[in-house]
Amino acid sequence: MIKQILQWTGVVLKKILKWLGIGFSIIIIGGFIPATLGAYGLFWERWTTSLLGNPLNPRLSWYTPLEKTTGNFSQPLATLTSEDSAIQQDVLQEASDYAELHGSDSLVIQHNGKIVYENYWNDTKPESLFALHSITKTMNALLMGHAIEDGFIDSVDIPAATFIEEWKGSNKENIQIRDLLNMASGIQESYNFKPTSSRIQRIMGLDIVAPNIAAETKGKPGTAFMHVNPNSQILGIIIERATGQRFSEYFSEKIWQPLGARDAFFFVDTHGGMVHTDCCMWASIRDIVRVGEMLMNKGIFNGNQIIPAGWVDEMIQPSKANVNYGMQLWIGKEFVEYRPYDPSTTIFANYHSEPFQVNDVFFLDGLGKKRLYVVPSKSLVILRTGPNSSEWDDSKLPNLLIGALN
Repeated sequence: MIKQILQWTGVVLKKILKWLGIGFSIIIIGGFIPATLGAYGLFWERWTTSLLGNPLNPRLSWYTPLEKTTGNFSQPLATLTSEDSAIQQDVLQEASDYAELHGSDSLVIQHNGKIVYENYWNDTKPESLFALHSITKTMNALLMGHAIEDGFIDSVDIPAATFIEEWKGSNKENIQIRDLLNMASGIQESYNFKPTSSRIQRIMGLDIVAPNIAAETKGKPGTAFMHVNPNSQILGIIIERATGQRFSEYFSEKIWQPLGARDAFFFVDTHGGMVHTDCCMWASIRDIVRVGEMLMNKGIFNGNQIIPAGWVDEMIQPSKANVNYGMQLWIGKEFVEYRPYDPSTTIFANYHSEPFQVNDVFFLDGLGKKRLYVVPSKSLVILRTGPNSSEWDDSKLPNLLIGALN
């Protein structure tokens, strides 16, 4: 009897597995594969192909469509041999070894306006495009200064609802533009990763405006820090609505061409749609060093005032909600060993083994520990690109090089 039951159970299991296999094959052949080839539209192509690699860091070909922000490249950045640098060669080598240990693609060190050291791995070159990820967020703050100077926006201390009219009459109408810049609007991020979820629609959807404007909020604006993408995306929407220009075109006119940078690219939700200003700009490595030099010199590059005078000082002022965060960038005012994006958890928090040796360090932060460190008091810019390293120490490279210049 038991033998018969076991035999019967085995037959049933084989049939179940057979039909599960057939069903899975139908899904793959009739659904997944055609979706990756674009048969069901751009969104499903994005979603399925993202699962074939690292969903958080897709390759360049995944970002379709891209919209060019035109540069005006005329000459490369100035360089100085490491032997002639004020930073000792053994210190530069130690910095390179640290970057290589953590799987970096590039390390560029600029001192006094000249590149004194650079190293590249994994077939990366100085002109290679790389995904800025959240370094893109800072571009909103740079353009906001211009939008104010040009008279399109009165100040950062006005309601965002002045331009996000969908917020009028809601619990979001008291959010100030400054709150968005400081990541203190009260907007919350969803952790639902289903294809139809608001989070995935904000990342991969064909209309990123609606789900960003509809993001939920919690608490009083300006009081709590929460580093989430909708803050930055809404800033981009405000800039487009206020100026009446596409973000990429305004950015090209005001920043990218004056910097003498190569052409760069922004990810767009759909052709002619909204530029992603929360992430996903692609630019060459050395051109982001230009951004660092410009920020280090209070908005001046090659003798030209590219960012309105005084605006960089505004950007690096500590916010009320987080003393270590300014306008779409991190600052080094107070030592915190683990700096969280979400104060409720230390998951993905950025590690600092010690305080910065000077108090004017600030840095731009991109997914995967992409970093652009700026130290004005030492005329120092450091760019690291590459994949994620969970053990990356944000104090290591700045302090190593600051120490060498003391």
